[in-house]
Amino acid sequence: MSHPFRRRSALAATLALFAAMSVSAALAQYKPDPSAPRAEIPEGYRWSSTHIFPDDAAWEAELTAIAGDIPKLTAFKGRLGESAATMLDAQNATYETMKRLYKLYVYAQVLYDVDQGNNQSRQMQGRVAALMPAFGEATSWMQPELLEIDPAVIRGFMAEDKELAVYDYYFKELWRQKANTLSGPEERLMALTGNMRSTPGDAHESLLGVDMKFPEITDGAGKSMPVTVSGWSMLRSNEDPVIREHARDAFFGTLRGYENTFAVLLDGAVKSHIMNKDARDYETCLEAALSPDNISPDAYRMLIATVRENLPRTMHKYVDLRRKVLGTAGPLTFPNLYNAMIEGVEPAYTYDEARALISEGLKPLGKEYVSLLTEGMDPKNGWIDVYPNEDKRSGAYSNGVLARDIHPYVLHNFDNSLDAVSTTAHEMGHALHSVYSSRHQPPVYAGYTTFLAEVASTCNEALLVNHMLARAKDVDFQLMLLNQRLESIRQTIFRQTLFADFELRFHEHAEQGNPLTAEFLNTTYADMIREYYGPNYELGKDDQCEWMFIPHFYYNFYVFTYATGLTSGLALADEITANGEKPARRYIDNMLKAGSSAPPLDILRSAGVDLETPAPIVAAMDMFERTVDEFDRLWTQKYGKK
Repeated sequence: MSHPFRRRSALAATLALFAAMSVSAALAQYKPDPSAPRAEIPEGYRWSSTHIFPDDAAWEAELTAIAGDIPKLTAFKGRLGESAATMLDAQNATYETMKRLYKLYVYAQVLYDVDQGNNQSRQMQGRVAALMPAFGEATSWMQPELLEIDPAVIRGFMAEDKELAVYDYYFKELWRQKANTLSGPEERLMALTGNMRSTPGDAHESLLGVDMKFPEITDGAGKSMPVTVSGWSMLRSNEDPVIREHARDAFFGTLRGYENTFAVLLDGAVKSHIMNKDARDYETCLEAALSPDNISPDAYRMLIATVRENLPRTMHKYVDLRRKVLGTAGPLTFPNLYNAMIEGVEPAYTYDEARALISEGLKPLGKEYVSLLTEGMDPKNGWIDVYPNEDKRSGAYSNGVLARDIHPYVLHNFDNSLDAVSTTAHEMGHALHSVYSSRHQPPVYAGYTTFLAEVASTCNEALLVNHMLARAKDVDFQLMLLNQRLESIRQTIFRQTLFADFELRFHEHAEQGNPLTAEFLNTTYADMIREYYGPNYELGKDDQCEWMFIPHFYYNFYVFTYATGLTSGLALADEITANGEKPARRYIDNMLKAGSSAPPLDILRSAGVDLETPAPIVAAMDMFERTVDEFDRLWTQKYGKK
């Protein structure tokens, strides 16, 4: 006779198995919905704030503690030249306090970004942000004081103390930027303005993500559907042309109604950049933004000049290909720019299918990389928030500042599309870059510069497409993947270079003493769209309002790194795909693990790409043109004649 406890245990196990199967089946059938309440998102597919703090009470306690500890950093003031030990203690205390601040901020961010209508988490973010100027003030004297010490003394301290010797590159960079570093009191004032200078970007995020409401639209059958910021990318690429057109009109038309507000916000952000330029005695805002990363403005301008020079054989040619394939008699318009050229072919991918595909596609990077990748993509590990929901922040990002002690946090709005699969690979590239750099570098170099930020992400995307193309047998599936590659390059190199070009133009306009008005911004953006997309592309009446939607214009010359990143990522991915382990190891060891321990151009060069010449950019242009020609050849063989 069986023991009754064992019978109940067996029954419980059976019920648990059925429950697990039911949950798994439900998840497999889950359809992402940007208008769904947060509570409807499967709990196992949300990131875990409790990995940072167990609850809000613990967060509150740490907030109070660090508010009391920040002023203690001034105890080192006037003492940095005493000894190697004092200088090291000051550096260590500064980075430890910074890490604690990051934990507070990321916890609030993790709560707020998935529910931007939640005032409590918004207030939590604001309370941490209010501490940032206090931290800046408490440490503002440090770099000026270090610059007053004879470099020979500091070198002697480093020779005496191995731990301090780690800061060798830090000190070299400090001395390089001496002419643009202010006095202690002046740096204190700059630090006090930090929270204020972020207001335009914060206001843009709140206006666009929370306060603005878009009208509902109807599809070809007359069925209504919502328009949201987080669902915008899905609507603009929908297979239904009626949805695409109605979504374009609703989205850009609504932005138009706020054009003066958006112009004032952008003008405020640029004014803060000009203030920083003038205070630190840089010639331009561009130089002020790039100099801390040791990047010459010439590299930025070279990217723009090279891309613009190659537009006729690349973007203009692509516009004509889309017109041909889609059967457009007149000019191409926005509603036919993002949709797949081969419709009805792209399969829907569940998130779990995407994970498996990405893990397989990135095998050339080696077992260690794929193991970390698998860990990060598995939502049960708390790294990633997978699906869209109502009031969730749009787009996707990876925040890797806690990668050493906890793990990165990846925000996603997965919508079962191939683009969402590619975005998953992209964001996990950022996440693993953070993991490698933070675990192989000391805190001072644990982060990576903005210039290198998009290399690992775009390399992952390119490797995934290479993998899928190599195994594609069906012509329509090959065309779909070629379309994906074209769109990846269009949106990441051409579109982001257009953004970088636009950002440079409106900064230069403002630097000449001109206000940024809606009329100037709309007219400039429209002219640039016509230039980049060519004579066979036509703007709709509100299409030039697209600039209002782009948050990156508040990031201070960040967008160009997408273009340089994909240029580098394509080159690295092609070499890794062709030659396997050796270039993969070089890329991981020399770039992903390097953090910010050397000049970024040197780090990238040691990984295999030299961006001090236009050659990698031209190579990306060549690849784009070849892909246009290959798509045209395959499509024409099956569907038509030239």
